[in-house]
Amino acid sequence: MIVEIVDLGTWGGASLVAEYDPCDDAIRVDARAVAAVRAALGGAEAELFTTVAIAHERFHRAHPHGTEAQAHAYAQAVCGVARERYERVLRLARGDAA
Repeated sequence: MIVEIVDLGTWGGASLVAEYDPCDDAIRVDARAVAAVRAALGGAEAELFTTVAIAHERFHRAHPHGTEAQAHAYAQAVCGVARERYERVLRLARGDAA
């Protein structure tokens, strides 16, 4: 498995912040999302976002039929981050209001 920080662009009108690509066995985290979190909250929160995004996509890799809610819960648990903090960095990464 590889992990890349790249510009993911959009998919169906939605901005992608991370994805798992089973064809390449790759997790990709959106570089623009990392930059947005860094600009708003600093480097430590950008690192947290990257870590939870990777954990989230690792869940999808292991459980391809799992739900988004399950992937969120898994990422929060393995990263030891409170739900409020997790949701805050995710909102910023998506470009939503903090």
